[in-house]
Order: sequence, then structure tokens, then C-alpha cells
Amino acid sequence: MPAITQWLPAENFIRNGVRKNITRALAVSWWHFNALTAARANPAILALLILYTPFHTNLVNASALKTGSRGTQKSDTAAKNLLFLMMTQEKLPMWMQMIGNIYPIGSLGWINLFPNGMKHFNTGTIANKLLALQILRDKCALDGTLIAVSPLITAFYLLIESARTNQQGEKSTVAINISDQQSAIEAMCIQQFSSYGTIVSLNPNSPTIIKSYIAVSELQTTPHGPIYTGKVNAKKIKCYVTKKATPTTKILVNCDVDCMVWITDSINNPNHPIGGYVPAGVPTTVAFPVLGNYNNRVFQIQNLSLITQGNYSIEFL
Repeated sequence: MPAITQWLPAENFIRNGVRKNITRALAVSWWHFNALTAARANPAILALLILYTPFHTNLVNASALKTGSRGTQKSDTAAKNLLFLMMTQEKLPMWMQMIGNIYPIGSLGWINLFPNGMKHFNTGTIANKLLALQILRDKCALDGTLIAVSPLITAFYLLIESARTNQQGEKSTVAINISDQQSAIEAMCIQQFSSYGTIVSLNPNSPTIIKSYIAVSELQTTPHGPIYTGKVNAKKIKCYVTKKATPTTKILVNCDVDCMVWITDSINNPNHPIGGYVPAGVPTTVAFPVLGNYNNRVFQIQNLSLITQGNYSIEFL
């Protein structure tokens, strides 16, 4: 007889049904927790409830922490962006006027303070803008003739640097909380599967009672949840199609290797937008561009590593 390579009844159907989806995991866990609680007068069920409660509580808390940290990250990002907008529209013109009273535009003194002109302030990346501001701060601090404007630039630089540090810190916190949440989902699935085995042993001839402890309909639904995980080999591109996009849909991409991501309306569309860079270990939000029908969107991810396989997760926000 050929060897049995897979025996479906032995699989953890809780894990298979949840599929790392936090919304589904919470629904499944609450169902089981409430069912055990309702039957706690039975000493055997009470024992299961005592064993299961820490796993259920950990899942609920992990979800709340991730949601809270994401809200804080969004708030910190908005605060940082507002400060940079204030710098370019309000602060910089005022500083330029004060500096211009000492060093006219185009003079050697002016060029020394603004070696790249206004380019990095107006159109540069966040890092370039912060570096340009730092250069201006440092050079003004060394120039005794700019004693009036120097403290103003220094104070604003410290403010905007603090805001950016907070935002970057929250990015790290979100990544950690996502990992903790996935660990909590896995632990809950294992413990609930274990509880299921005990419930079967207590009610071997009562399938209705057995099913009452499990969110069967939730586990059997087929639509994919908001989180997708997968692997992409070195130098390769992987893609999937989603039918859940809307004009305002955004996704959070996280990968343990550097990667590029695209969102397009078909796999072979040569006019898809330029890919967005996602650094290794840095969760990055990507918006859906206007490409036509939102009911057929393709997410593509390219592993930029030449040798390392990448593990990625994407979450619909």
C-alpha cells in the first residue's frame, strides 16, 4: 500500500479556517470562549475554560495593541508632515528674509548656507529636507552675524527631528505588534484545537453539542481576509489578484528583505506605475493608483535580494 502522506482529520482545522486573519481569529475565539463560559457548570468544561482564557485574552490584547500603535503611527506621521509643510510654507520664507538682510540672495554667504539652493527643501525626500535644515542650522550657529535667526532654526529643527523620531519609532512598534498578533493567533488556534479534542472525547455521540463550541460557519467561509502572507524567492516577482479594492484602498506591506511593490489592473499591463521601494523590516503603506476598474487589481512584489528568500505580509487598510 502507498504511504499515507496526508490525513486531513489530523490537521488543525481551526488554523486552516482562520488563515492568520485577525478579524476571523477574534470571531472564532470569542465564540469558543463564550460557549465554554456558558457551560462552565460542567467541571470538565470549566477546566477547558481556565486553560483557554489566557490564550483568548492574549489574542484580544494583541489586536488592541496593534490597532492602537497603528493609530499612533498615523497620528505621528500626520504631525511630522504638518511640521514639514509649516517649514516650507511659513518658517523657511521668514528665515530667508532674515538671512537675506545679512547675505543677499546669490552672494557667497547665501550660497554657503544654501549649497543646493531650495531644491532639497522644496522637492527633496524627508531625509534630504531634514539634512538641508541641519546644514542650515549648523552653519547659522557658527555665524555671529546670524544671531537673530539661528535660535529660531535650531528650535524648529529640534521640534521636527523629535516628530520624525517618534514616527519612526511607531513604525517599529507596529511591526513588532503585527508579529505579536500573528503569534497570538497561532497560539489560540492550537489551544482551541486541543479543547476541541477534549470536547469530542466528552461527547463522542453528540455532534450537535460538539459543533456548538466551534464557530463552524465562520471557519467555513471562503473570502480571504485583509492579511495575505507568503514567500517570494530571490530576484523573483510574485503576484496575486484581489477583488476587494476601492478607490480609497491602501495596503500595508512588510517584508524581511528589500523589495519593490506595484499595484496594477492586470498582470501584463506595460503601463503599470513605477514600483514603490519597501525597505527590509519597515512596514510601508502603499496607495492604490487610479488605473481603471478597482474590482480587478493585481499586487506584485519583487524580491530585490540576490540570494535570500523573502517572507512578506500585506494588509488591506
